[in-house]
Amino acid sequence: MSHRPRGDEKPERKGDPDKRLVFILLRYFMYWDQGDLSREAGISQSQISLYDQGRRTVPDDVLERTAKAAGFPVFLLPFLLRAIRAFRLLAEGRWKLPRVFGGELATGLLGLSQSMAEIVAASSFPRETALCTPEEERAAALALWEGLRRRPHGYLEALIEEDEEYRTWALCERVAAESIEAAGDDPWEAVRLAQLAMRIAELCPGPEAWRWRLEGYAGIHLASTLRASGNMPAAREARSRGRQLWEAGALADPGLLNEALVLGMEANLLLADRRFAEALKLIEEALRVDRSGITARLLYTKASILADMDDLQGSTAALEEAASLVDATREPRLALGIRLLLLLDLCLEDRAAEAQPHLGEVRSIAERLNRELDLTRVLWVEGLVAAGMGQNTEAEVSLQQVRGQMAKREIAFDYALVTLDLAVVLLSENRTAEVRALATDLIWIFRSQQMSENALAALRLFAAAARRETATVGLARRIRRFLHRAQQDSELKLEEAGGH
Repeated sequence: MSHRPRGDEKPERKGDPDKRLVFILLRYFMYWDQGDLSREAGISQSQISLYDQGRRTVPDDVLERTAKAAGFPVFLLPFLLRAIRAFRLLAEGRWKLPRVFGGELATGLLGLSQSMAEIVAASSFPRETALCTPEEERAAALALWEGLRRRPHGYLEALIEEDEEYRTWALCERVAAESIEAAGDDPWEAVRLAQLAMRIAELCPGPEAWRWRLEGYAGIHLASTLRASGNMPAAREARSRGRQLWEAGALADPGLLNEALVLGMEANLLLADRRFAEALKLIEEALRVDRSGITARLLYTKASILADMDDLQGSTAALEEAASLVDATREPRLALGIRLLLLLDLCLEDRAAEAQPHLGEVRSIAERLNRELDLTRVLWVEGLVAAGMGQNTEAEVSLQQVRGQMAKREIAFDYALVTLDLAVVLLSENRTAEVRALATDLIWIFRSQQMSENALAALRLFAAAARRETATVGLARRIRRFLHRAQQDSELKLEEAGGH
């Protein structure tokens, strides 16, 4: 039985009073009692009672479900909350009347009425869009793209400029997704695709605010592809502009574009800039708002952030959760990336025995994808697992093969890493003269422009110790772990990295 306050006694209030008032307003607007709302929105009647009394904060997802059940546009909730707040402050005597019409109440109400008028007058989207579901539009965009993907860029650009059929939000979304897919193999092709998505966004029909939202979406993809190409100054600029456009068009988006994906890409960009705390905050927000089944991808990013913060245990936990969620049949490349990084983390934590049972599954995915570099990385992890289980002969054979592949491809970081892995195996058997020869083989890396000065300084330290035959397993592991982090954090210094 609820307790009714008597006299001047007031009930305990918790949380956001504005959300409570909006919650009550939406229910009364529909002439619903608590039972009606419970049936329509799937909220328990006991919880509704607590929200009504202000004894529990109304969660965002509950407020959104209530709005949807009442037929109120979810993207207009921020305006309604703002107007309610101004009304409440005025009613409580905490807002001077002369400020009202120049302040938040007037701004909120004008914005609310303007947005509603725009929806009614312009229907927010072109007529043909209203006749299709988002799934149908995405299917149509995919069909268009399948017929275009091998065409020259000039041909695609001309089509977009001349034919309205190619100026849709769904094709913009599709081309943006293709840009991210291309980034791993051909970063410059990825940049061109992201720029193409930007142009589609600029030409899309509908209200200007909707174009801003699309341009912001494509702009964050462009920033991600620029980062993959190594152009960080341009990536920062693209992210800044993309974020501004994304936020400016927020009210025109009825939930078509994936906010969690945008936040995840921004987290990766912040990670590349060593802004670890901000990146982690964004990825947690992305995980909170994700409604599109990309949790595994977001956890993969979270693991990378935690690894770069030297939280290897946290990284491993995130990867284990991601591996349990990703579908290797539907997303084999993501599944492979997650599992390879997970097995590497386990090896770096001296947990090779836990990694060993999963090697067969990882190799099976890589063989299905049939990419030489993927298969080389699987062989690398197999070598690390063998080393961690004391199978030094098998480990040496595998790691030598990987070194050969990385040298042939001139992938400097990976060559240095696998050389240190091999050094650990040899040092565990006191084969210091062979480790000295390995250090000599690192000379070409010192001349390479692909590594930061901090990474080169760490390798010079190891090479000097190897030449004196004073290198130890501990030193090799410490520098190996440092280089693993330095791949993403070029400003990291060995003395900052810790390790053992």
